[in-house]
Amino acid sequence: MVRLKVKDYINKYGLFRPGATVIAAVSGGPDSIALLHILKTLAAEFRLQLLAAHVNHQLRPEADEEEAFVQRLCSDWEIALYCHRVEVEKRALANRKGIEETARESRYEFFQQLKEQLGADYVATAHHRHDQAETILMHIMRGSGIKGLRGILPVSDYLIRPLLGLDRREIEAYLEAEHLSFCTDLSNYDTRFLRNRVRQELIPILEQDFNPRIVERLDMLGCIAREEYEAMTIETEKLLPSLLLSREDKQVILDQPQFVSLHPAFQRRLLLIVLSWLKGEEGWSALDLCLIVDLAGKPGSAKRIKLGQGIWVQKIYDRLIIGEKPPKELSFSYPLSIPGSIRIAETGETFSFALIKRSRAYSCKASEMHLDYDALPKADLCWRSRRQGDRMTWTGMGSKKIKKYFIDKKIPYGQRNSIPLLASEQEVYAVWGHGISTQAAVKDNTVNILVIRRELDDHTK
Repeated sequence: MVRLKVKDYINKYGLFRPGATVIAAVSGGPDSIALLHILKTLAAEFRLQLLAAHVNHQLRPEADEEEAFVQRLCSDWEIALYCHRVEVEKRALANRKGIEETARESRYEFFQQLKEQLGADYVATAHHRHDQAETILMHIMRGSGIKGLRGILPVSDYLIRPLLGLDRREIEAYLEAEHLSFCTDLSNYDTRFLRNRVRQELIPILEQDFNPRIVERLDMLGCIAREEYEAMTIETEKLLPSLLLSREDKQVILDQPQFVSLHPAFQRRLLLIVLSWLKGEEGWSALDLCLIVDLAGKPGSAKRIKLGQGIWVQKIYDRLIIGEKPPKELSFSYPLSIPGSIRIAETGETFSFALIKRSRAYSCKASEMHLDYDALPKADLCWRSRRQGDRMTWTGMGSKKIKKYFIDKKIPYGQRNSIPLLASEQEVYAVWGHGISTQAAVKDNTVNILVIRRELDDHTK
């Protein structure tokens, strides 16, 4: 009955194709022994090449005995076994991580390496329905969205879980009926670990005082969440092309007005996709998503927040920029030498400065800025980035702070410091590409003209 149930589960979710090479992860505990035995009995029917893998975490005195037990069992069953030893406690201390997390990372690193080394198709783990219930409850306690409510997936990349359709009692009955021996890991009863407290304390209380079928109900919740998550993913991916303005390795830019117009459920799903592009699927909480959604909907510009994993989110006018921490703000200042040229190392641009006499044939090209040289101060003139308090007198606008001008013109925050200014102290006489002060503008009686030109290079020709 149990084997038939596992077989049906394998077929229902297409866990592996006939003729596949499957590595069973075998700790020596009851669940993994049942997994290995069931796959062994189904191997001929599915034409599987069945292998086994064991990781010795070297955390308990009996760890070596368990490794020897698995070796004897696989030898008796004529299944090739690959063992790996890792000093989990030492590694956890070095990486400043918990024992449980480090042990899990060590196992899955070995499984992936072994799969690639042997050219195997899948690695099968012995997770079952009680594990699923524990995982979903832990995700709920940590504040999960629909992604976490899916729990453990039947298939995740190369990982498969053939026993997810069974509960612990069915596995125990199978082991007894088949007279199978196994090892007991006493650390599974250590309630210092959250999962063990959920297993030993929370689930029994829920079964006794609330719903005797709570494990089954949580498993059903996981199934529903998986289906709805898949449907949401399909619909969200349809929205992406119209929202995505730019996608690079370290930065993604979204259309902010379109983003805020979406239903919150699609906003969160879209953000998960973007964050997974940048740093992978793991490690993002519902709070991270709420912070981004809140930022996107706020009025104003040049707002930003920092998330985990080195990710910053910025709202700059109609763009939502998600990526690694932006570079430090540019700051440069070069004294003027006329005639002469200045290469701004911070931006890679080169500008030339020359004096000409005004003539009847005088004209200003689009690639140049012309100023009345005699109206400029002759000392302390610099070609520099903006500074706090900079002002310029604009024709038709009067005196206005450069900061306020950039805001009004909706110049993206990240571009403002790269725009060169001609200034002396806090008085600005020209903003490259934007305007010349009323004082320095060329007039009918101008005699000497300062010509500022950006020199063309391979990028600007």
